[in-house]
Amino acid sequence: MLRRALAAFAAILALAAGSLVATAPAQAAGGVYCNDLSVCYLTISVPSDPAPNPDSNGWTPGAPTCYYENSESGLLQLGWTADDIRVFDGGTYQRFYAIIDCGGSTNYWSNVRQCYVFMKDGVWPARPPGYSPEAGYYGCIMFNPSPGGSPGLGQETQFWSETVPPGLKVLTPGRAAAQLIATFQLRGVDIGMAPQVNPAWGHRRSYVGIPVWLWVENPQPLTWGPYTETATLGGQTITATAQVTGIRWNMGDGREVVCGSTGTAYSVGYGLSDSPTCGHRYDRTSQNQPGDRYTVTATSQWPVTWTSLSGASGTVNLTTSSSTQLEINEIQSVNVKPTTPNG
Repeated sequence: MLRRALAAFAAILALAAGSLVATAPAQAAGGVYCNDLSVCYLTISVPSDPAPNPDSNGWTPGAPTCYYENSESGLLQLGWTADDIRVFDGGTYQRFYAIIDCGGSTNYWSNVRQCYVFMKDGVWPARPPGYSPEAGYYGCIMFNPSPGGSPGLGQETQFWSETVPPGLKVLTPGRAAAQLIATFQLRGVDIGMAPQVNPAWGHRRSYVGIPVWLWVENPQPLTWGPYTETATLGGQTITATAQVTGIRWNMGDGREVVCGSTGTAYSVGYGLSDSPTCGHRYDRTSQNQPGDRYTVTATSQWPVTWTSLSGASGTVNLTTSSSTQLEINEIQSVNVKPTTPNG
């Protein structure tokens, strides 16, 4: 992994070497600094990195101009000319900079750190205390040109950051996982219920006190799980698995039934017994409900667990729902006066 990163940075630095001669701006807002030998340079403020201003992906644009800091003599020896060099004039001291190539979306120069920053490949070390699962692990390779302006690679350091460094368009494991999970087409269960829909009525009908059985009809990966996908997004390879752990049945009468399984499908052999796994009995009719129906809603609880090749992992909790309607009537008993043989 490091070899690939070094090769990429070498290519960037080779490009930088070919662009050491920069066109001086038409106007220098900071003025001009001249040394004792009357060699003059345009002045600038101390180069900085943009403040974090992440877009929906968590990315902040990088610095529009990137500066490599060295001594005046060092920059001149490395091949830059006075026209290519900028100076921060602190009055009693000066800092000298040369404009260099900023890099690209996967490795970008940090004016503050004075290195090319990139997200580390491979397995990351344990996340230090104080950093959230959204934090990323980054490398920082110094720019180390040799005399004559030939680019080289210097020492690499590493650091953790809660935000993606400016200029990089990479994803932390947590954000990559969120993007992958957002593509999941999970849906509510197909509701199994006794009573079933009566074709003559076009809906379900039962009675106060009669057991209602609830179950998941024909569970599928996208309605019950497990459902797994793997994808590489923003430099992160993520595997995410969704699995329903339970269903909250809102029965429409102000009561809920929570079932941790797919339930038991009803068959006529069960008669009027209660479901052994998931069921309900109504104690009042649906006559005061809209359309004289209770709306029964099944809300599935989906913990989606994810892992990354970096070693990071986490869980995203989702829900899906589906509903059906149920008419509940009341069985009336009628007392009839017995008749005598004579009427």
